[in-house]
Amino acid sequence: MESFVNQPFLAKRAKWARWGSYVGLGALFIGLFLTTRYLLISYLLLLIGLIGATMGAYLSSRYVREPRADQVLARVLENLDKRYALYSYYLASHYVLASHYGLMVIIPRAQAGEVIFANGRWSHKAGWQKLLQLLGEPGLGKPDQEATEEAKWVKEWIDKAMPEANIPVQSVIVFTNPKVTLRLESPPPVPAVLAEDLSEYMRQGLKGQPTLTTAQQKELRRLLDEVVAQAQPA
Repeated sequence: MESFVNQPFLAKRAKWARWGSYVGLGALFIGLFLTTRYLLISYLLLLIGLIGATMGAYLSSRYVREPRADQVLARVLENLDKRYALYSYYLASHYVLASHYGLMVIIPRAQAGEVIFANGRWSHKAGWQKLLQLLGEPGLGKPDQEATEEAKWVKEWIDKAMPEANIPVQSVIVFTNPKVTLRLESPPPVPAVLAEDLSEYMRQGLKGQPTLTTAQQKELRRLLDEVVAQAQPA
């Protein structure tokens, strides 16, 4: 399995994360300093500081702090054969796995604690750790809806790029934190697995589905190689 990571994309997000943190902390400091003199300006700076610091923390959590989602996915998929290739931060969805089955949109979630899907809803039991969401940590949200939407974007792109091929696009939710417990009381609309089970899902969970012809696989990889090449700095 090959893994391609858009390093210029990551470098830009890391820069935004640093600047968000600098601006946020600076505004908070100045806002606190001005509290006794210019109350309205102080409140405005405190608000700017909170927004900046939260954005910086969010971007840092997604694109800077290691192990990043792309690193975890590359590690758990490394035992797949050469028919598979992971593309991170290149397409409308951040993580797309190409294979002889077509394209698989991967929606990673890094929550620790207990994640439950029941009665059509996701819930996350993490105790005090949920307070970290107030500091910019991404929440669980509705990963199945996100997966469906991003698969739609990727499908629109590939149908435009390869209109005659009808490349299948599927999606899967992957929980990447080793401290997570996943409890599915009913099947979610989009398959959900632990990171350690992802490679087995790709090998066994898709068995019986139609596969691409050799010509389609080569054309798909050629197209994706062009996307990778275009993302490199001039």
